[in-house]
Amino acid sequence: MKYTLILFLSIFFCTKIFSQEKIIVQGDYPNLYIQHKVAKGETLYSISRLYNSAPAQIAKQNGMSVNEVLAVDKIIKIALTKNNFTQDGQGAEDEVLIPLYYIVQRGETLFRISQNFGKIRIDFLREWNNITNDAIRPEQRLVIGHLKVDKKNTQIVYERVVNESSDENTLVKNEPESKPTVTTKEDPPTTKPKEEPEPIPVTMGNDDEGFFVKDYSVNADNLYIKTGSAATFKSTSGWTDRKYYVLINDIPAGTIVRITTNNNRSICAKVLGELPEMKENKNLLLRISNAGAAVLKISDAKFDVKVSCSK
Repeated sequence: MKYTLILFLSIFFCTKIFSQEKIIVQGDYPNLYIQHKVAKGETLYSISRLYNSAPAQIAKQNGMSVNEVLAVDKIIKIALTKNNFTQDGQGAEDEVLIPLYYIVQRGETLFRISQNFGKIRIDFLREWNNITNDAIRPEQRLVIGHLKVDKKNTQIVYERVVNESSDENTLVKNEPESKPTVTTKEDPPTTKPKEEPEPIPVTMGNDDEGFFVKDYSVNADNLYIKTGSAATFKSTSGWTDRKYYVLINDIPAGTIVRITTNNNRSICAKVLGELPEMKENKNLLLRISNAGAAVLKISDAKFDVKVSCSK
Protein backbone atom coordinates (compact mmCIF):
# COMPACT_ATOMS: atom_id res chain seq x y z
CA MET A 1 0.00 0.00 0.00
CA LYS A 2 2.87 2.32 0.90
CA TYR A 3 4.79 1.89 -2.36
CA THR A 4 1.56 2.18 -4.36
CA LEU A 5 0.91 5.61 -2.81
CA ILE A 6 4.49 6.67 -3.53
CA LEU A 7 4.13 5.52 -7.14
CA PHE A 8 0.82 7.35 -7.56
CA LEU A 9 2.19 10.63 -6.21
CA SER A 10 5.37 10.32 -8.26
CA ILE A 11 3.51 9.59 -11.49
CA PHE A 12 1.05 12.43 -10.79
CA PHE A 13 3.88 14.88 -10.20
CA CYS A 14 5.87 13.83 -13.24
CA THR A 15 2.88 13.59 -15.55
CA LYS A 16 2.00 17.19 -14.81
CA ILE A 17 5.52 18.52 -15.23
CA PHE A 18 6.68 16.46 -18.17
CA SER A 19 3.33 16.34 -19.91
CA GLN A 20 3.98 15.34 -23.55
CA GLU A 21 7.77 15.72 -23.31
CA LYS A 22 8.39 11.98 -23.10
CA ILE A 23 11.82 10.52 -22.40
CA ILE A 24 12.54 7.68 -24.84
CA VAL A 25 14.86 4.90 -23.68
CA GLN A 26 17.77 4.07 -25.99
CA GLY A 27 19.71 0.83 -26.55
CA ASP A 28 18.73 -2.81 -26.16
CA TYR A 29 17.82 -4.50 -22.88
CA PRO A 30 19.62 -4.83 -20.51
CA ASN A 31 21.96 -2.14 -21.87
CA LEU A 32 19.45 0.70 -21.79
CA TYR A 33 20.34 4.35 -21.40
CA ILE A 34 18.96 7.89 -21.59
CA GLN A 35 20.71 11.09 -22.67
CA HIS A 36 21.79 14.18 -20.71
CA LYS A 37 22.68 17.60 -22.13
CA VAL A 38 25.63 19.12 -20.28
CA ALA A 39 25.10 22.52 -18.67
CA LYS A 40 27.76 25.10 -17.82
CA GLY A 41 29.91 24.05 -14.88
CA GLU A 42 28.78 20.42 -14.83
CA THR A 43 31.24 17.57 -14.32
CA LEU A 44 30.86 13.81 -14.44
CA TYR A 45 30.78 13.91 -10.65
CA SER A 46 27.89 16.39 -10.45
CA ILE A 47 25.98 14.58 -13.21
CA SER A 48 26.49 11.22 -11.53
CA ARG A 49 24.76 12.53 -8.40
CA LEU A 50 21.71 13.56 -10.45
CA TYR A 51 21.24 10.03 -11.78
CA ASN A 52 22.53 8.01 -8.81
CA SER A 53 25.32 6.63 -10.95
CA ALA A 54 29.11 6.37 -10.67
CA PRO A 55 31.38 8.87 -12.50
CA ALA A 56 33.57 6.01 -13.72
CA GLN A 57 30.53 4.22 -15.15
CA ILE A 58 29.38 7.32 -17.06
CA ALA A 59 32.94 7.92 -18.30
CA LYS A 60 33.20 4.34 -19.59
CA GLN A 61 29.75 4.54 -21.21
CA ASN A 62 30.86 7.63 -23.15
CA GLY A 63 34.49 6.74 -23.86
CA MET A 64 36.03 9.54 -21.80
CA SER A 65 38.14 10.01 -18.70
CA VAL A 66 36.58 10.69 -15.30
CA ASN A 67 38.21 14.11 -15.01
CA GLU A 68 37.53 15.23 -18.57
CA VAL A 69 36.24 18.79 -18.91
CA LEU A 70 32.76 18.62 -20.42
CA ALA A 71 31.77 20.96 -23.21
CA VAL A 72 28.51 22.84 -22.73
CA ASP A 73 25.62 21.20 -24.63
CA LYS A 74 27.55 17.93 -25.04
CA ILE A 75 25.18 14.93 -25.08
CA ILE A 76 26.27 12.06 -22.85
CA LYS A 77 24.70 8.67 -22.19
CA ILE A 78 23.40 7.71 -18.73
CA ALA A 79 23.11 3.96 -18.21
CA LEU A 80 19.93 2.66 -16.60
CA THR A 81 20.83 0.39 -13.70
CA LYS A 82 19.18 -0.98 -10.57
CA ASN A 83 20.31 2.20 -8.77
CA ASN A 84 18.35 4.61 -10.97
CA PHE A 85 15.82 2.49 -12.87
CA THR A 86 12.82 0.54 -11.63
CA GLN A 87 10.33 -1.68 -13.45
CA ASP A 88 8.14 -2.54 -10.48
CA GLY A 89 6.97 0.98 -9.57
CA GLN A 90 8.81 1.01 -6.25
CA GLY A 91 10.78 4.01 -5.07
CA ALA A 92 11.97 5.54 -1.82
CA GLU A 93 9.99 8.28 -0.07
CA ASP A 94 12.52 10.91 -1.14
CA GLU A 95 12.43 9.82 -4.80
CA VAL A 96 10.30 10.87 -7.77
CA LEU A 97 9.60 8.25 -10.44
CA ILE A 98 9.86 9.69 -13.94
CA PRO A 99 8.21 7.59 -16.71
CA LEU A 100 10.51 6.27 -19.44
CA TYR A 101 8.97 5.33 -22.78
CA TYR A 102 9.53 2.90 -25.63
CA ILE A 103 8.22 3.46 -29.17
CA VAL A 104 6.18 0.47 -30.34
CA GLN A 105 7.41 -1.06 -33.60
CA ARG A 106 5.21 -2.65 -36.26
CA GLY A 107 4.20 -6.21 -35.43
CA GLU A 108 5.03 -5.98 -31.71
CA THR A 109 2.62 -7.10 -28.99
CA LEU A 110 2.37 -6.12 -25.35
CA PHE A 111 3.59 -9.58 -24.38
CA ARG A 112 6.61 -9.36 -26.70
CA ILE A 113 7.57 -5.93 -25.33
CA SER A 114 7.21 -7.32 -21.81
CA GLN A 115 9.64 -10.13 -22.65
CA ASN A 116 12.09 -7.90 -24.50
CA PHE A 117 12.43 -5.52 -21.56
CA GLY A 118 13.18 -7.97 -18.77
CA LYS A 119 9.81 -9.71 -18.46
CA ILE A 120 7.91 -6.73 -17.09
CA ARG A 121 4.63 -7.73 -15.52
CA ILE A 122 1.81 -7.24 -18.01
CA ASP A 123 -0.46 -5.75 -15.34
CA PHE A 124 2.19 -3.10 -14.66
CA LEU A 125 2.31 -2.19 -18.35
CA ARG A 126 -1.47 -1.90 -18.47
CA GLU A 127 -1.60 0.28 -15.34
CA TRP A 128 1.26 2.60 -16.31
CA ASN A 129 -0.19 3.17 -19.79
CA ASN A 130 -3.89 3.19 -18.87
CA ILE A 131 -4.53 0.19 -21.12
CA THR A 132 -7.64 -1.90 -20.51
CA ASN A 133 -6.67 -4.59 -23.02
CA ASP A 134 -3.50 -5.68 -24.79
CA ALA A 135 -4.17 -3.84 -28.05
CA ILE A 136 -1.29 -1.53 -29.00
CA ARG A 137 -0.34 0.20 -32.24
CA PRO A 138 2.90 1.08 -34.05
CA GLU A 139 4.50 4.37 -32.95
CA GLN A 140 2.58 4.27 -29.65
CA ARG A 141 4.63 5.46 -26.67
CA LEU A 142 4.60 2.92 -23.84
CA VAL A 143 5.98 3.38 -20.33
CA ILE A 144 8.35 0.46 -19.71
CA GLY A 145 9.84 1.63 -16.40
CA HIS A 146 10.72 4.67 -14.31
CA LEU A 147 13.82 6.76 -13.68
CA LYS A 148 14.40 7.18 -9.94
CA VAL A 149 15.41 10.76 -9.10
CA ASP A 150 15.94 12.42 -5.74
CA LYS A 151 13.15 14.99 -5.20
CA LYS A 152 15.63 17.84 -4.79
CA ASN A 153 17.12 17.07 -8.23
CA THR A 154 13.84 16.66 -10.14
CA GLN A 155 13.81 20.12 -11.71
CA ILE A 156 17.47 19.90 -12.76
CA VAL A 157 16.98 16.50 -14.39
CA TYR A 158 13.82 17.74 -16.11
CA GLU A 159 15.69 20.68 -17.63
CA ARG A 160 18.73 18.71 -18.79
CA VAL A 161 17.56 15.25 -19.78
CA VAL A 162 17.03 14.84 -23.53
CA ASN A 163 13.34 14.20 -24.16
CA GLU A 164 11.38 13.32 -27.26
CA SER A 165 10.73 16.93 -28.25
CA SER A 166 14.40 17.94 -27.91
CA ASP A 167 16.37 18.66 -31.05
CA GLU A 168 19.18 16.49 -29.65
CA ASN A 169 17.03 13.38 -29.36
CA THR A 170 18.14 11.85 -32.65
CA LEU A 171 18.50 8.25 -31.46
CA VAL A 172 15.24 6.32 -31.48
CA LYS A 173 15.35 2.57 -30.89
CA ASN A 174 15.05 0.48 -34.06
CA GLU A 175 14.97 3.51 -36.37
CA PRO A 176 17.57 3.38 -39.16
CA GLU A 177 20.23 6.04 -38.96
CA SER A 178 19.92 8.71 -41.62
CA LYS A 179 22.59 8.76 -44.32
CA PRO A 180 25.23 11.46 -43.93
CA THR A 181 24.93 14.50 -46.18
CA VAL A 182 27.81 14.99 -48.59
CA THR A 183 28.63 18.66 -49.07
CA THR A 184 30.55 19.94 -52.09
CA LYS A 185 32.07 23.33 -52.73
CA GLU A 186 29.08 24.24 -54.89
CA ASP A 187 26.57 23.42 -52.15
CA PRO A 188 25.16 26.42 -50.28
CA PRO A 189 26.15 26.56 -46.60
CA THR A 190 23.65 25.04 -44.23
CA THR A 191 22.33 27.00 -41.28
CA LYS A 192 20.62 25.80 -38.14
CA PRO A 193 16.89 26.52 -38.34
CA LYS A 194 15.64 29.25 -36.08
CA GLU A 195 14.03 28.15 -32.86
CA GLU A 196 10.27 28.27 -32.92
CA PRO A 197 8.83 30.86 -30.53
CA GLU A 198 6.83 29.62 -27.59
CA PRO A 199 3.11 29.26 -28.38
CA ILE A 200 0.69 31.88 -27.19
CA PRO A 201 -1.46 30.48 -24.38
CA VAL A 202 -5.18 30.20 -24.93
CA THR A 203 -7.15 32.52 -22.62
CA MET A 204 -10.69 33.76 -22.36
CA GLY A 205 -9.89 37.44 -21.94
CA ASN A 206 -8.02 39.60 -19.42
CA ASP A 207 -10.19 38.48 -16.52
CA ASP A 208 -9.78 34.76 -17.12
CA GLU A 209 -7.58 33.17 -14.46
CA GLY A 210 -7.29 29.71 -15.96
CA PHE A 211 -8.77 26.24 -15.58
CA PHE A 212 -8.28 26.00 -11.80
CA VAL A 213 -10.15 29.21 -10.91
CA LYS A 214 -13.31 27.16 -10.37
CA ASP A 215 -11.56 25.28 -7.57
CA TYR A 216 -10.12 28.33 -5.85
CA SER A 217 -11.76 29.44 -2.63
CA VAL A 218 -10.55 31.34 0.42
CA ASN A 219 -11.63 31.63 4.01
CA ALA A 220 -11.27 35.18 5.27
CA ASP A 221 -10.57 33.88 8.78
CA ASN A 222 -7.92 31.43 7.60
CA LEU A 223 -6.14 33.22 4.77
CA TYR A 224 -2.56 32.68 3.66
CA ILE A 225 -1.01 35.68 1.92
CA LYS A 226 2.66 36.02 1.08
CA THR A 227 4.74 38.17 -1.27
CA GLY A 228 8.15 37.55 -2.78
CA SER A 229 10.21 36.94 -5.88
CA ALA A 230 9.21 34.39 -8.52
CA ALA A 231 10.70 32.71 -11.57
CA THR A 232 9.43 30.21 -14.13
CA PHE A 233 9.93 26.59 -15.13
CA LYS A 234 9.30 25.07 -18.55
CA SER A 235 6.17 23.02 -19.08
CA THR A 236 3.91 22.09 -21.99
CA SER A 237 0.87 22.46 -19.74
CA GLY A 238 -1.23 25.61 -19.90
CA TRP A 239 -0.67 26.65 -23.49
CA THR A 240 -3.93 25.14 -24.68
CA ASP A 241 -5.68 23.76 -21.58
CA ARG A 242 -5.14 26.84 -19.34
CA LYS A 243 -3.83 24.58 -16.54
CA TYR A 244 -1.07 26.44 -14.72
CA TYR A 245 1.23 24.95 -12.08
CA VAL A 246 3.50 26.25 -9.34
CA LEU A 247 6.36 25.01 -7.16
CA ILE A 248 6.31 26.60 -3.69
CA ASN A 249 7.32 25.68 -0.15
CA ASP A 250 4.99 25.55 2.86
CA ILE A 251 1.82 24.93 0.81
CA PRO A 252 0.60 21.33 0.34
CA ALA A 253 0.68 19.80 -3.13
CA GLY A 254 -2.70 19.98 -4.84
CA THR A 255 -3.65 23.33 -3.27
CA ILE A 256 -5.08 25.92 -5.66
CA VAL A 257 -3.47 29.34 -5.17
CA ARG A 258 -4.04 32.75 -6.72
CA ILE A 259 -0.92 34.48 -8.00
CA THR A 260 -1.05 38.24 -8.59
CA THR A 261 1.67 40.38 -10.16
CA ASN A 262 2.46 44.09 -9.92
CA ASN A 263 0.63 44.72 -13.20
CA ASN A 264 -2.59 43.63 -11.43
CA ARG A 265 -2.97 40.47 -13.49
CA SER A 266 -3.69 37.20 -11.73
CA ILE A 267 -4.09 33.48 -12.39
CA CYS A 268 -5.03 30.43 -10.34
CA ALA A 269 -2.49 27.61 -10.30
CA LYS A 270 -2.17 24.17 -8.71
CA VAL A 271 0.77 23.46 -6.39
CA LEU A 272 2.89 20.55 -7.69
CA GLY A 273 5.28 20.43 -4.76
CA GLU A 274 8.16 22.21 -3.06
CA LEU A 275 10.94 24.18 -4.72
CA PRO A 276 13.93 21.90 -5.36
CA GLU A 277 16.93 22.65 -3.18
CA MET A 278 19.30 24.32 -5.64
CA LYS A 279 21.17 27.62 -5.71
CA GLU A 280 18.99 28.96 -8.53
CA ASN A 281 16.00 28.84 -6.15
CA LYS A 282 17.67 30.69 -3.28
CA ASN A 283 15.49 33.63 -2.14
CA LEU A 284 12.66 32.61 -4.47
CA LEU A 285 9.11 32.35 -3.17
CA LEU A 286 7.95 30.20 -6.09
CA ARG A 287 8.37 29.04 -9.66
CA ILE A 288 5.42 29.12 -12.02
CA SER A 289 4.98 27.28 -15.32
CA ASN A 290 6.02 29.42 -18.28
CA ALA A 291 2.50 29.40 -19.77
CA GLY A 292 1.22 30.99 -16.56
CA ALA A 293 3.91 33.66 -16.73
CA ALA A 294 2.92 34.39 -20.33
CA VAL A 295 -0.70 34.97 -19.29
CA LEU A 296 0.54 37.28 -16.54
CA LYS A 297 2.41 39.23 -19.24
CA ILE A 298 5.73 38.55 -17.53
CA SER A 299 8.95 38.36 -19.54
CA ASP A 300 11.52 39.05 -16.81
CA ALA A 301 13.65 36.23 -15.40
CA LYS A 302 12.50 37.20 -11.89
CA PHE A 303 9.45 39.19 -10.84
CA ASP A 304 7.43 40.06 -7.74
CA VAL A 305 4.20 38.23 -6.90
CA LYS A 306 1.57 37.90 -4.20
CA VAL A 307 0.21 34.46 -3.36
CA SER A 308 -3.08 33.84 -1.59
CA CYS A 309 -4.98 30.71 -0.56
CA SER A 310 -6.70 29.17 2.44
CA LYS A 311 -4.36 27.71 5.02
